[in-house]
Amino acid sequence: MSRAMRRQALVQKPPAKSPSFRPSGPRPQRKQSQAAAQEAARKRSLLDRILPAFVRDIFAELKKVSWPTREETTRLTAVVITVAVTMGMLLGGVDISFNWLIDNTLLR
Repeated sequence: MSRAMRRQALVQKPPAKSPSFRPSGPRPQRKQSQAAAQEAARKRSLLDRILPAFVRDIFAELKKVSWPTREETTRLTAVVITVAVTMGMLLGGVDISFNWLIDNTLLR
């Protein structure tokens, strides 16, 4: 530990306040009919058999994604195409220049 760290006074956090309201007893459960519970269990088991867990996780994560709007997508696509064409033309120009330089100096 450095001297600077040893010189600093240790800061202690104040103790957390306990909640003033403490519920007594168990939480109330939602009422669900027996037929609805069996139907939900059947659907859940069918889904578990068809889709592996990682596929369900993929769908759950895709629902959380903040997807871009159509305008943002078209604008960014145009930027990518413009940069790709510009870089292609730049590299093509460099290639043609070096080709001309080699043909006119070394191969004469």
